Amino acid sequence: MKKWLGIVIFIFFLTSLLCPSFSFSQTPQEQYQAKQKEIEELEKKIAELQQTEKTLSSQITYMNSQIKLTSLKISQTEEQIATLTEKIGRLEVSLDSLAQVLGRRIAATYKKGSIDSLALFFSSKRFSEFVVRFKYLKVMQIHDRKLLLSMEETRTNYDEQKTEIEKLKEKLESQKRLLAQQKKDKEYLLGVTRNDEKRFREMLAAARAEATAIERILAGQGEVAQIGPIKTGATVGYMISGRSACSTGTHLHFEVQVGGGHQDPAKYLKNVSLKYDYDTGKIPEFISPSGSWDWPVDEPILVEQIYGMSYWARVLNYYGGGPHTGIDLYSESSLKVKAVRDGTLFRGSISCGGGTLRYARVDQADGIQTYYLHLN
Repeated sequence: MKKWLGIVIFIFFLTSLLCPSFSFSQTPQEQYQAKQKEIEELEKKIAELQQTEKTLSSQITYMNSQIKLTSLKISQTEEQIATLTEKIGRLEVSLDSLAQVLGRRIAATYKKGSIDSLALFFSSKRFSEFVVRFKYLKVMQIHDRKLLLSMEETRTNYDEQKTEIEKLKEKLESQKRLLAQQKKDKEYLLGVTRNDEKRFREMLAAARAEATAIERILAGQGEVAQIGPIKTGATVGYMISGRSACSTGTHLHFEVQVGGGHQDPAKYLKNVSLKYDYDTGKIPEFISPSGSWDWPVDEPILVEQIYGMSYWARVLNYYGGGPHTGIDLYSESSLKVKAVRDGTLFRGSISCGGGTLRYARVDQADGIQTYYLHLN
């Protein structure tokens, strides 16, 4: 009977190896839950910060919370990868060795195709012993088959876990890229505002006022006068040097409208060499011009803000959650602004941020309208 007891213990050992759920250690799971709770609390805090009045200090607090949240998620993902990797490595070794052992046992047992019951009978001292041994051998054979099937199912699960690890690694890389971007966003904000609350509020107020003014211009408000025909490259006006209404510095806001809808100007402008006035390139936002139009300013051209969900639109919610509707740019060589296509020139003005925003509009011969804001 000691022999059979040893076999039972061996089977229990095999089963325990194949069933990690029997592990009594819950520490990793508890750690995961604790980190998940901290993540949920941070997400709640970020949502609350989004509703507060936007100041430089609140924005930095918001950014710090985002950075901490992403860092926590990275840590959580790394722990998941480490746990799965360790689990797979340990169980793969067990599976390989156990599969070999069971394979040899099953092959030896079934090589003859049947159990030699006569030999088993004569080797038993009593008939009752023969019955017990015969039944137990049958049970062992059935259990071996089930255990082998279970091992194959577990191996399939390992393949799925390996796939899960690859997904987690992709997720980790994405989280790391996001963290790097969030840190750059914060660094850039502190640089461009010079960590000055007053300057930040002025920039925010100017951007939001400009967005409102553009909406009003497109709605036909303000004053506008038709000047007459204009040719490609002819002067429509000059950029204002320095601060002006709804602008904290020299630049042209160039906008394209088709059928009343905003369009990305880069689709229409020629592919020329551009510079990016992003404080030594801390914000990796670039455009890829692919059209045939000449640019509205002379080269060399510096781009301050791209079309769409730019840094200011994405990070600081400058435009109420919407995109930046044009390209902000200026020339290092001239303040002159030129028509990008033939058409009819209009000049207009509208109140903006306590001053008057002056602009030009060209109704082009191709049916497209182009707008040139912040002109003298």
